[in-house]
Amino acid sequence: MTATEDRTQRIYCNECRQATNHTRVGHHRRSVDDNDPMEYVYNLWVCAGCEVGTLEVLSGMPGTLGEFDADGDPLWWEELFPERIQTHLRAKLFMKLNPKLSRIYRETIKSFNHGALILCTAGLRAVLEGICDDKRIKGRDLREKLENLQPLLPNKNIIKNLHHFRFTGNKAVHELKAPDREGTKLAIEVIEDLLNFFYELDYKVTRLRKSGKKKGLIVSTSVTI
Repeated sequence: MTATEDRTQRIYCNECRQATNHTRVGHHRRSVDDNDPMEYVYNLWVCAGCEVGTLEVLSGMPGTLGEFDADGDPLWWEELFPERIQTHLRAKLFMKLNPKLSRIYRETIKSFNHGALILCTAGLRAVLEGICDDKRIKGRDLREKLENLQPLLPNKNIIKNLHHFRFTGNKAVHELKAPDREGTKLAIEVIEDLLNFFYELDYKVTRLRKSGKKKGLIVSTSVTI
């Protein structure tokens, strides 16, 4: 998008979940005053498909709107309301996850979506410890609990990776350092795999077993959680 007078723009639509044509139906330029030397332009865009509106706010020093520096970067700031969600993650539904742990997980996803990576990383560690507590895994600290979690998991490498996230969580909380967005996203995916193994897979296996009994079938599974 650019700070132009164009009547149509392609904007990512949160409702359509893709970039769509938008029509500008409203425009306002705020006058500069002594209290705030910044120049503001407000554009109201409406999706040509679903007709959901988006407010675009452009701001910069007077005379900079629509201008670029030598590197081609804009000299103004752009904000869209509501915030675009094309890079957001959707919290997954785990049917047998207890409400307390589910809330921590969902708040962790929200932290990621709003760029609060330190809080997100700390949340991942809280989810990990919550899983151990929910499965009644004993240990003096999280490191020992993870080791005692091993018999329930199919692969030893999972524990190795989980130890990495444990230390990452510690660093985020105590040193206020977090991995980059891609690293945090990968950590979320691993934790979601763990939640899927402990909660969703167990739920589906139970449904399969009950369905087999109703139909008079013999359902055999080696999954134990």
